[in-house]
Amino acid sequence: SSVISGDIAVGPGAATVAVVVAGNNQTVPAGTAVPVKPAVRVADASDNPVAGVTVAFSVSAGGGSIAGANTVTNAQGIATLDQWTLGPVAGGNALSVAVGGLATPLGISATGIVGPAATLGRVDGDGQTGTIGAALPLGPSVKVTDAFGNILAGVAVTFTASDGGTGGTAVTDAGGTARLKAWRLGLAAGPQTLVASRDLATATFSATGVGYQASAVAAGAAHSCAVTSTGASCWGNNNFGQLGRGNQRSDSLPAPVLGSVAFQQVATGFGHTCALAAGGQAWCWGQNSAGQLGDGTQTSRTTPVAVTGAASFTRLATGTGHTCGLKGDGSLFCWGLGATGQLGTGSTLSSVLPVAVTGGYQFAAVAIGDAHSCGLRVDGVVMCWGRNVDGRLGDGTTEDRTAPVPVSGARTYTTVVAGLSHTCALDAGGNAFCWGDGSLGQLGVGSPLPLTASTPRLVIGGHLFTALTAGAGHTCGLTAAGEAWCWGINSRGQLGDGTTLQRITPVAVKAGVPLAALSAGAEHTCAVTVEGNAVCWGRNVEFQLGDGSRANRLLPAGIKTP
Repeated sequence: SSVISGDIAVGPGAATVAVVVAGNNQTVPAGTAVPVKPAVRVADASDNPVAGVTVAFSVSAGGGSIAGANTVTNAQGIATLDQWTLGPVAGGNALSVAVGGLATPLGISATGIVGPAATLGRVDGDGQTGTIGAALPLGPSVKVTDAFGNILAGVAVTFTASDGGTGGTAVTDAGGTARLKAWRLGLAAGPQTLVASRDLATATFSATGVGYQASAVAAGAAHSCAVTSTGASCWGNNNFGQLGRGNQRSDSLPAPVLGSVAFQQVATGFGHTCALAAGGQAWCWGQNSAGQLGDGTQTSRTTPVAVTGAASFTRLATGTGHTCGLKGDGSLFCWGLGATGQLGTGSTLSSVLPVAVTGGYQFAAVAIGDAHSCGLRVDGVVMCWGRNVDGRLGDGTTEDRTAPVPVSGARTYTTVVAGLSHTCALDAGGNAFCWGDGSLGQLGVGSPLPLTASTPRLVIGGHLFTALTAGAGHTCGLTAAGEAWCWGINSRGQLGDGTTLQRITPVAVKAGVPLAALSAGAEHTCAVTVEGNAVCWGRNVEFQLGDGSRANRLLPAGIKTP
């Protein structure tokens, strides 16, 4: 007998089982294709792959589309869908997979999530008008959706303001809306913009900033005044009638000083105000307990009265209880309180009429503090007189002087300013020097902080200034580029740097636009921008910022137009 042997080829049986082998349970942005192509494997009862089986894919939930819906299994028993693009609405998506020869179709799932922001739709807050440097009435809002209109909740939207304004960030709510808490306009009058952005989507809001036009501004103890095209206007504390309104009611908004005089220069003191008319006639109003109005009485006035006893002036300066006026020939006259020699007459007598400063000096400028006075001679020498307990006269002593004494040193100056109890001056190169009370950092000389300095000390930082101004406990300087720098006490935000931190060296005022002039009050500061708009910052309890509120401002804010 013989045995016949050989290989016997056995093929796969009929398809009995199918499983999903790829592309199930993916999560992608709605409306986009899944990265892993869905695939199924078909096998017989022994798990051998079955080739050539027809497989049909179809969308069963969520919408969307597929490519290559009908296919057949390959040698490995696998059938792969060419592409699955999910529906546009965020949520569940599903495919149904029918396998030839099998009664029950397979299911493949995917989740469509909200995609990146594609549209930021303005909801409200566009087209507003407001005061420069102040927050608009309504914080702008946007609705954030993806490319298919799905709402983006819980995402941050950035708002960026133009012209030195302040925007911020806001998070969308459940409805996809993000509202900025406040849009603070910059200091540029006219059109301003705010751009909301998320991912690559943006929305632009427009607003109009309104400024209060002024050629000059003066900050007093708790009130302020400005020179406008029609004369002088004042606002703030009015306990003594220093606003010139004919009453003693304080006001948070500017209003013209009563009378028919068109003033060209204004000076603000503690409780009184003085101004010059076109012909050089001096007028004063407000507190007059020491004769600081110069009208020959000690009667306070709520409207301007003419200063008597002297001819016309070219410049006025006001202090706590006295006033000085510079004449065209360089002679200087003062009136009011003289208890510490601040009138410069050689005595401590007060005067209700202008009296000449002794010495026969020719002055080019005058500055007044609380109880001292200084003058810049035409040859650049600074001379001071009055109270000197903290060295504010700069003569190297702490002795009060009833007549002018030169500031110590051979240096000459181009500008002199006086604060409550300190004095500062600029040399020809723009370097600032200060002396007197330094306990609050107002001398700007850094650490160690001197309590007093009886001779000029250089303000550190290397800044070159074209103008200076001094307040009760702070000092500010202006550069040729229109940048303002301040130093000293900052408890009310009077330095304008956005904080209340004391600064013993100069810190930049966050104005955002160039400034043309500065004036420091007791605890607030005012300025005029190069566009001619008046702005103020710092203490506002007595309405001295003129913005219609009593809120202190850490940054420059515009005067609100009545």
